[in-house]
Parts: sequence; structure tokens; C-alpha cells
Amino acid sequence: MPRRTPGTDNRVLRLCRLLNRHRVRYLLAGGVAANLHGSVRATKDVDILVPRDRANMERLLEALGELPWGVARDLDPAEVSEKAVTIVGDDPRVDILTIAWSVTFERADRSKIVRRIQGVRVPYLGLRDLILSKKTGRARDDADIEALEPARPRRRRRRP
Repeated sequence: MPRRTPGTDNRVLRLCRLLNRHRVRYLLAGGVAANLHGSVRATKDVDILVPRDRANMERLLEALGELPWGVARDLDPAEVSEKAVTIVGDDPRVDILTIAWSVTFERADRSKIVRRIQGVRVPYLGLRDLILSKKTGRARDDADIEALEPARPRRRRRRP
């Protein structure tokens, strides 16, 4: 029996498999990424951070159009590219982020983490970018930061 990786479930892995098959550039963000870094909290949606690139957005919406209810088929790639957040109310619910508070895909892509979980490539925000993306002032995000901070490496002070 495969070992379950904390922070993932079948819906996340199914979504990653679907996005990977369509060659979508994306990073998991939000609660799922926090769970992958060791925070434990339930989340109802899957946040993905994507570049505003039109071709990538077309591949993303095509992939999400294959989810059970096909909600993404009605979305316009150009409109989604212009918004900070687009909620796709399908199964699972997917929040498409073109910016995660102050973190862009281009910035986060440089320090992303990629793991293979049950044979699925899972890219997600590195710890520093995840914490920056959570500096929204919302209580839930503040709680995530508090849970994630102990995992963050501390800089050593230089001796005079």
C-alpha cells in the first residue's frame, strides 16, 4: 500500500496529473502548499499560481474543462489572465491565481519545490514564497504563517 503524503489527497493528485498531461505551467499554493510544508489544516479548494501567459492559460482552461462539471469551458483565457483570482467551482474547486498576494509565478518558479507523490509530479511554492503569499492579514493565513515559521531556516548572525 503506498504511503500517503501529508497535504495531498486524491483530488489534488488527480488535478496535478491532469495539469501535467496538458503541459500547464503551475505551482500549488495556499492551503495545499502549506500542508506539503508540514502545516496541518483542512482546505476545501486547490489554489494554483500560474503565469499570465495566454498559451498557458488556454492549456489550463482546457485541462480544467475536463473536470466533472466542465465549468472552465465557459471561461475566456484573456479574461482569466487579467484577473488576480478566478474561482472555478468544479470538483475540486480550483482557485486560479495570477498573483498570490505579492508573489508572482515568475518569482516563485525560481524557488519552487517539485516532488513525486505516487508517481505524480507535484510543483509547489517554496517556503519563503508561501509565507510571503500568506501575508494577507486574514486570520487563517496568519495561522498558517505561525505554523510554517518554525520550518523556515533562520539566518545566522555574523560575529563582529
